[in-house]
Amino acid sequence: MYGTVRVLRNLIYAACARGANLQRACNALGITPEDLNNAEKRIDGMVPVIDLWSELEASTCDPCIGLHVGMENNPSVFGLLGYLMQSCRTMKDTYTELERYQQTLSGWISYQMEVTRNGCEVTFGVSQMWTDVSPETARHAVEAAMSASLNFICMLTGQKIWPMRAELQFPANQSKAVYERVFNCPVGFEKEKNRLIYERSFADIRVLSHDESLYAHFGETLREKVAAFEKSGSFCDRVRQVIMRDFIGKIPPLEVIAAHMNMSERSFQRKLSQENESYRSLGTAIKKDLAFNLLRKTDAKVHSISELLGYAEPSAFHRAFKSWTKTTPVQKKNDL
Repeated sequence: MYGTVRVLRNLIYAACARGANLQRACNALGITPEDLNNAEKRIDGMVPVIDLWSELEASTCDPCIGLHVGMENNPSVFGLLGYLMQSCRTMKDTYTELERYQQTLSGWISYQMEVTRNGCEVTFGVSQMWTDVSPETARHAVEAAMSASLNFICMLTGQKIWPMRAELQFPANQSKAVYERVFNCPVGFEKEKNRLIYERSFADIRVLSHDESLYAHFGETLREKVAAFEKSGSFCDRVRQVIMRDFIGKIPPLEVIAAHMNMSERSFQRKLSQENESYRSLGTAIKKDLAFNLLRKTDAKVHSISELLGYAEPSAFHRAFKSWTKTTPVQKKNDL
């Protein structure tokens, strides 16, 4: 999983305006302040993003830092995707494009709009692996995305449009009034999903800057960018990315991953064998890398790690880990 400097730098700048230290924020992310000028730079892995949010909360003494810095974002932070959204016809179209190309920005946060009988629901997903390992920082990230969306809507439509209600999966981190002031509506906590519920008519609201020619141009450019990215690197790397992005690191059955990548099982296996790899060995390598990273860089318990990696019982994870390293997870963590 990964993030991009394009999105993260605006969060850093907004946090610095609230008292965060730029150098320490960059150190937490594993970059230099100069790297903030490289919008396309990718930040790989979960740990740097966790460390960044931890640093921003600590340095600002703001337990709702995500909620507050998100309000400073605008569509331009999404780069090419932001321009595509601004050229869409309706709000529903903007979320369709955001859902389609969100992986060009980050593998951690997802967006989805659904029109139901009761309203128009915009759901904000966050990686379950992140939530399990560091629920506090995952909460910051999803709250930043939710509060940022309010500013996006205002800039895209020219209107202050508030949801009818807001729902969050996490417990309240401050008084309910803080959240109700930001979302300007009733807020519920410890719900099934993170979502903002608008009136049904919200989906059809027109985007002020709609332009068919620009929409076609930016759409084609983004498709070319995605295609070029998918062709780069080895097939094994692509499979790794799909598993980390879409299956949260859990290894799906062969028939599931092949179908997910629009391939037959035979074609999928043939492409792996051309790189002297098998799906079984690739899956083992992914689990091993994830286990090592989680042991080395987080405080996650062995039981939690075994669940994250898809093992039915911790004992099965212990056996697998011992076959990789000739030692136990606890002993390995003490050695790291």
